[in-house]
Amino acid sequence: MKQRKFINSTKRSFVVIGIITFLFAALFFRLGFLMIVRKNFLVAKAESQSSYQQTIMPKRGSILDTNGQQLAVSGDVYKLSLDLLEVHNYADTKSRKTGDKPQEIVKDIADKFADILGKDKKEVEEFMEKTNDQGVYPRGLPLARKIEKSQIDKIKELRDKNSYNFVIIENDTNRYYPNNNFLAQVLGGVDLDGKGLFGLEQYYNKDLTGVPGVSISQVDRKSRDLPYSNQIYTQPVNGKDLTTSIDSRIQYICEKIAEKTMESTKAKGVNILVTDPKTGEILAMVNKPDFNPNDPKKGITDNNALFELWRNKAVNDVYEPGSTFKLVTMSAALEENLTYRDDQFYDKGYVIVDGVRINCWKDGGHGAENLVDLLKNSCNPGFIELGKRLGKEKMNSYIEKFGFGKQTGIDFPGEAAGIVKSTSTMSNVDLATISFGQTDAASMVQLIGAINAVFNNGVYTTPHFMKNLSQVDADGNRKVVATYEEKNSRQVISQKTANTVAGFLEETVSKGSGKLAYIEGYGVAGKTGTAQKANIGGKGYGKDVVASFIGGAPYNNPKISLLVTIDSPEGIEHMGGEIAAPVAHDLFDQIFRAIGYDPTKK
Repeated sequence: MKQRKFINSTKRSFVVIGIITFLFAALFFRLGFLMIVRKNFLVAKAESQSSYQQTIMPKRGSILDTNGQQLAVSGDVYKLSLDLLEVHNYADTKSRKTGDKPQEIVKDIADKFADILGKDKKEVEEFMEKTNDQGVYPRGLPLARKIEKSQIDKIKELRDKNSYNFVIIENDTNRYYPNNNFLAQVLGGVDLDGKGLFGLEQYYNKDLTGVPGVSISQVDRKSRDLPYSNQIYTQPVNGKDLTTSIDSRIQYICEKIAEKTMESTKAKGVNILVTDPKTGEILAMVNKPDFNPNDPKKGITDNNALFELWRNKAVNDVYEPGSTFKLVTMSAALEENLTYRDDQFYDKGYVIVDGVRINCWKDGGHGAENLVDLLKNSCNPGFIELGKRLGKEKMNSYIEKFGFGKQTGIDFPGEAAGIVKSTSTMSNVDLATISFGQTDAASMVQLIGAINAVFNNGVYTTPHFMKNLSQVDADGNRKVVATYEEKNSRQVISQKTANTVAGFLEETVSKGSGKLAYIEGYGVAGKTGTAQKANIGGKGYGKDVVASFIGGAPYNNPKISLLVTIDSPEGIEHMGGEIAAPVAHDLFDQIFRAIGYDPTKK
């Protein structure tokens, strides 16, 4: 009997020991699983609950003109986000203490934020009830952006007074354009997060943006910073400042003259481009109509209309240049020794090419002319003859050398390459019309690049905006970290040919079709143009034209070159020599006065 009891007791002991051993084994394996397999997850979760990480946004670099005047700057503002899960946890906890309904507490919180931010109370109340796809209140949902310091100080005071543990305040940036519409399509704009959307803001976005910093601090269960915790802080690296070649004095003149021209000609658009022909630096670029980059969508609801307004037509669009292109044909013919100054031509008012009659703009023609007369009179039949002498292959060769049919490499997004008829598909009629500026299409920057080669002893320089990128170091000293580098410089025509054509262009202004741009002693050289606008789809031409003037001064040592285009002017006067040449006259006069240069003094 005693022996049976002893055996039963022993069995129970083994069972208990077995159970205890199993429990310890299970606990051991569970601990091992948590410590080894789930270690990274649990550590990350613990850190996320005991620490708060805040991204510190860098300040976006400024865009400056050539003299350091601010064109685009960033102000220090703030972003307010709320942890909506904690908002409702806070309301539930307070409800148990005060007896108030949680919904009323949340509404009261919402109304307080609305008052400080100047927002609609109902809008903020609805914000407080937002949930994600799983029906859970999101954590860190942005309530307001671009908040001024005076408002954020009030929010911090409200947070501290009521022990709100759900308020997340982060640095934000607000892009500001101090001159409003000034240089609008060139500067471009940024999105809500400060990323460049178009214009120089987009092209130089990487340089302007900078590198975000980070702040990590230990917090208690109410998300308050612990007083003696070690804070990890990485300083943000602010973006670089972009100094452009834009001269605000010249830009201002061009803006005012463009506005006046829009009004007087009732045109659809006016564009003005001014450069330094020796360096390719763009001194001014105007697109009218324009917009205010501080509120780029104001009054426009149609996206297509908005994008059309934002386009920088001097870079992004092309048109058939008309007679302003004739300087390319003449340069090529002279370079190939296919003509000379006293070469004789006769214009009877039209030319028949493969059975197609191509008229001169002047009824009855110009009669007997020499080479310079062709340019002065803008004689189409004469240039058809020069194109014929060059032939399709050489014509296209010089078109390519002068930079047409391909991007110039300007530092601006969305540059148009233009349209150039290939040699293999070019008909004799095409060659004839190309020689006087129709059929092929070019951008304004391509045309200014071409005439700059003539004014720069035959050497091509790329039109560009950048002068340098700079940064301010910790001691407040500005350091230039990059400067513009010319990569496309090339000899297009000889210096002799270039100087000859420049002289012919001066005579075109002083004695020919560009005489309304003439200023005594300034040495203005240039060419007018009146180009028919091709119909949409490329079939035929409509009644609208682009009136233009391209030129520079002084012709033998140019300080500036410019291109004026007037899109679809209304009225009897619509020729380039009638409406674009006077605009060029005013530009040369006012620009030289503004920069303190007197071309009449040698």
